[in-house]
Amino acid sequence: MLNQSSLAACSLVLLTSAACATASAVDSDGGDKPEGPDAAIPGRADATPGIRPDANTEDPPDAAPPPADAMPGCTPETQNLLANADFDLGPSMWTENSGGGFPLITMDTDITGVDADSGAYVTWLGGYVAPLLVAEDVFSQNVSVPVDATPIVINGKIWIDTAETLPLAFDVMDLELVDTGGTVLESLETWSNLDAGTGWVAFSESVNGNYAGQTVQFRLTAAFDASKGTSFLLDTLSMTTNACP
Repeated sequence: MLNQSSLAACSLVLLTSAACATASAVDSDGGDKPEGPDAAIPGRADATPGIRPDANTEDPPDAAPPPADAMPGCTPETQNLLANADFDLGPSMWTENSGGGFPLITMDTDITGVDADSGAYVTWLGGYVAPLLVAEDVFSQNVSVPVDATPIVINGKIWIDTAETLPLAFDVMDLELVDTGGTVLESLETWSNLDAGTGWVAFSESVNGNYAGQTVQFRLTAAFDASKGTSFLLDTLSMTTNACP
């Protein structure tokens, strides 16, 4: 026969057993994880804290390809931005304005003692006495500069002949880049009767400004007085840059 003390003790035993059973159930069903620096993460026995076992710090090998419409890369090539740069297509692609009323692109056979540097045509500014006090010849071409153009270099051959005898610059020619409105962007070179010589002389001018993506004008302007004449001959021009074709 149980007395009250025996009943209380039995109840305590039963409660303790139930509590132990409940604790075991919690532990087995995902309760608090065991503590400790080397405790394993359930299901990831080889996991390193903070790093997934299959993590890759480099670009994933199966990274998505670029969009189908992405621009492919290219290898820049040297381009001459001037059309008909050696004038061998005759009077085309260039704008000619002569104060003396003469064609500026002409065959070398029309100039005594001159052979073209290349082909059979040259550009001839001047070679006449101004009909009034001063005359002007203008020779130009509009040029579209690629958006990815590197710095531009202008090269060519020039031959200057003059009848002037005094050591003064009476007749001059300027090489310039201008915008489509006629405003001078850069003055690259000036020649005069003082630079006269015999035969073709090479010249090279570096363009300082960045005109990528713009339309600029290559322009030669020669001014002459009403005394003795000077001829400015040009051939084999180039206005080169590196850009994607």
